[in-house]
Parts: sequence; C-alpha cells; structure tokens
Amino acid sequence: MEYLKKILLILVVVVVGVGIIYTISCFQGQNNSKQLQNQKDQINLQWNNDINSALEEAQKSNKLVFIDFYTDWCGYCKELNKETFTDQNVKEKFTQKYVLVKINGDIYPDLTSKYKVYGYPTLVILDANGNEIKRQVGFVSATELINIL
Repeated sequence: MEYLKKILLILVVVVVGVGIIYTISCFQGQNNSKQLQNQKDQINLQWNNDINSALEEAQKSNKLVFIDFYTDWCGYCKELNKETFTDQNVKEKFTQKYVLVKINGDIYPDLTSKYKVYGYPTLVILDANGNEIKRQVGFVSATELINIL
C-alpha cells in the first residue's frame, strides 16, 4: 500500500509539473505575439509639411506623395488621424510606398487653392513629378484608404 501511495504521489507531481510547463510555454507564446504586435505598433509615420521637399524625396526614393489637407477645427480630420492613420495596414502601406505630407488649410490657403481643396479632409496622391493621381474628399476608414492606396 505504501508503495502505491509513492507511485501515485510521483504521478501527481509529474502531471502538475507538465501542466505548469505547458502553462508557462503558452504564456510566453502570447507574450511573444504581443511583443511582435507592439513592434508593429511602433511604426511612426513621418509627416512633412513642405510639398516641394516631399516631391524631391519621392523622386529620390521612387515613391508617391500622399497629402493630407486638414484643419484643426475639422472633426473628420481628427477622426482620420485617430482611426485611419493609426491602422497597422495603413501605416505599412504608407511607409512602403509614400512620402507623407500634412497641410493645414488655414495656414496654407495658397496650397489649398493650388490643389483645389474645397472641403476637409482632402487626401491627394501625387506622382514624384507632382501630377495628381488620385483624390479623396472626406473621411475614409482604414479599409477604404487601403483600397485607394
């Protein structure tokens, strides 16, 4: 009987040990995936405020220019910054293919006139020579923006 108790005790210790090891490995796997997600979240978008320097950079890097015309009082502009431009897929697409520019229409009315901006937000995509390729007026979700890009 004493012998069976020892065997049972050993089995319990082994099962509990295996359970602990399994739990720890699952937890570490979750931490690794969270760390990878956090690294992706760390993509910081670099916004220019000078279209001419952005065009020069686009020519050198063989990228397009993405312009966000906005104002501080525009609610949809704020939502675009908060919801759409923070999406990881949007950030990845931006960093791969675009030189980014933000233009405050209240501060640069000459540029809003030049690019025929009549509402906010207005998103304009230019080739490296400054030719307009696409335009979107108003708020767009991340999914919609990915389709535009």
